[in-house]
Amino acid sequence: MRNISVIHSGAGEEDIRSMEEIDLDCAWEEKTRRMARAVSDLERIETELLAYQTALDQHAIVGITDRRGVITAVNEPFCRISGYTREELVGKTHAVLNSGVHPKDYFVTMWRTIASGGTWRGEICNRAKCGKLYWVDSTIAPIKGDDGQIKGYLAIRIDVTERKIAEAERAAEIEARTRAETLLRDVIEAIPDGIAAFDADDRLILWNEGFLQTYPKMADGIRLGMSFAEMLHMGVARGQFPQAGNSPGRQKAWIDACMRMHAESGHTFLRDTGDERWIQVRESRSVSGHLVGIRTDITELKRAETLIRKQAERDPLTGLGNRKALAKRLAAAMRARRKDGNCGALFFLDLDNLKQINDTLGHDAGDHLITTLAERLSAYAREGETVARIGGDEFAIVVPRLADMAEAQAYGEDLLATLDAPVRIQGRSVAPRCSIGLALLSEDARTAKEVFKHADIALYQAKARGRGTLCLFDPAMKAELEERRAIADDLAVALLADEIEIALQPKTSFKDGRHTGFEALVRWQRGGEPVPPPLMIAVAEENGLIVALGYRIFDLALATIRNLVDAGLAPGSVAVNVAAMQLRQDDFVTRVLGLLDKHGLPPATLEIEVTEHVLLDGGDDCIAHTLAALRAHGIRVSLDDFGTGYASLTHLKRFPVDCLKVDRSFVRDIAREPDNAILTRTIITLAHSLGMEAVAEGVESVAQYQFLEEQGCDYAQGYLIARPLPRREVAAYLRGFTAPARLRTGSPAAQP
Repeated sequence: MRNISVIHSGAGEEDIRSMEEIDLDCAWEEKTRRMARAVSDLERIETELLAYQTALDQHAIVGITDRRGVITAVNEPFCRISGYTREELVGKTHAVLNSGVHPKDYFVTMWRTIASGGTWRGEICNRAKCGKLYWVDSTIAPIKGDDGQIKGYLAIRIDVTERKIAEAERAAEIEARTRAETLLRDVIEAIPDGIAAFDADDRLILWNEGFLQTYPKMADGIRLGMSFAEMLHMGVARGQFPQAGNSPGRQKAWIDACMRMHAESGHTFLRDTGDERWIQVRESRSVSGHLVGIRTDITELKRAETLIRKQAERDPLTGLGNRKALAKRLAAAMRARRKDGNCGALFFLDLDNLKQINDTLGHDAGDHLITTLAERLSAYAREGETVARIGGDEFAIVVPRLADMAEAQAYGEDLLATLDAPVRIQGRSVAPRCSIGLALLSEDARTAKEVFKHADIALYQAKARGRGTLCLFDPAMKAELEERRAIADDLAVALLADEIEIALQPKTSFKDGRHTGFEALVRWQRGGEPVPPPLMIAVAEENGLIVALGYRIFDLALATIRNLVDAGLAPGSVAVNVAAMQLRQDDFVTRVLGLLDKHGLPPATLEIEVTEHVLLDGGDDCIAHTLAALRAHGIRVSLDDFGTGYASLTHLKRFPVDCLKVDRSFVRDIAREPDNAILTRTIITLAHSLGMEAVAEGVESVAQYQFLEEQGCDYAQGYLIARPLPRREVAAYLRGFTAPARLRTGSPAAQP
């Protein structure tokens, strides 16, 4: 073209060359500018790509695979989260990261999507080289060539492990809460009690079927969100709460009272739901402000309570009122007395011989006797008077109206005569023997309890005076009883402190005048004053101390004999009196033998003394067995105070006895009372006839001694021989003992 332009233009050659150069220069400059812009664009794109790569490397996990899924490139985050190096990953498939969490079809869907040219997004759980699981939010897109064919795949992943853990924890919490709520619902539905809960605004939020059954008349109206006040109004309107009454004013007052109790919570109260049903309501407010109430149907409990209340005031055997009923009636009589000034009285009585009847005829016979007495008492009592059985063989009558003390005593004496009439039991005639304690409803007793106590004290005195009698309470009796209780308290302390002592009264033989042994007698100084042994023994028996007291006497007596033997003296045997309660102890024989062994003494050293009262105690089978066991071990048994009780030949035959002791009351008047002389002679003869020995107690004169010697009595015991000796004086007595042979001549015996 340049040549053509030259030929046709005909211009000068230099001019043409200049124009061409200008055109060439312009074109070059334009091309240079375009190239510069292209370079600038490439640099900018490269910078942007570098920035994208940096950003991705900071926040994304990038991996590239070929069409087969073989990894061709990964970035640093990919290596960091997986724990593998690039060298360990490139050339491998993503199977190296498979966690086994996803089902196989999960990845089938993924490959189907990206293989068809689509982009797949999902969350994948992978397993790192160390075995730890991690989650990634993955976006996988195909990489296409210029020909539009898929060359490989680009995967960009975001670490969502923490989110997935949080979601799992939240899901677990929701599941646990759901299970708990389901369990709670199952539990409250399984509870037969009615349960309902109200929120802080007093709206119903929860209830069970038991709650609906508790209030059947309003069950169909109970709904979620209703207030407690609405529930009360609905119940009153439907007659669910009969105690609310019928008048609007009374119903409003009842609802207001219920609302106050509901607001305070923490109360337990009863509610009558009508149809003869009772509900116990217990409500309490939780820390969160919810109020939970439990309604328990206690209808059967209320019915049982009513029945028990009736039965609680009736004696099942006799049908009479019991102690509780008596207390109510006695309190009412005292209130009436204070109001109208009448003289009233309480008669407290019991059978003296029920135990013997039970032991001889059986408990059925005893029950028959008790019911017969109950019938007699009921027939004897007048209108307005209350008869009650206190327990066992004890009865009481409250007589609210009497003219004066004389009438009260006449009432009691006549009652005794009525009760003492014989009763036919098992074909036998049995005479009940009763003792009665009488207490007036006076100003001395302010309460029913005090009156009952006074009557009990009077009954105790009636028994102490010989039984079968009536005794009127006197304030002095109370003082005496309190003194006996004080003695019992001090005696218990004295036993613990080893303050109990004994004295030993010598016993001699009529045959040759020699010393044969001692009787151990209990001694106790209380506050510096001696306590009479009969009182001490009686108090010990009344208060359960006799067993401990008895073993203390045994131990002291045997210890004294041991010391005398060790001193080269001949103390003989020692007799110890025992009570029925001791003989009924299962281990009595074992313990006595143990004490003998403790002091190194043979069984013949010891003699057991029992009174006729012990033989008639009622536990004679047990007592007979114990006495037989003692004799089998070589321990002698004596019957003390013989002739003063009711022991018969049958008892002497049944019980193993070695010796009869003639009571001092017979010995004392031998010289002046022919009957006593005859009885004494008879007892001695009886003892010898039964192969027993006889011991005379209370021998105080030469005449008594000589008479007993003439009658063939075996042993003497009394002040004529020696007074009871303190333990410290016994050795001296034995060393200076002289056989009282000169008593026959009237000479006084040596008395230490």
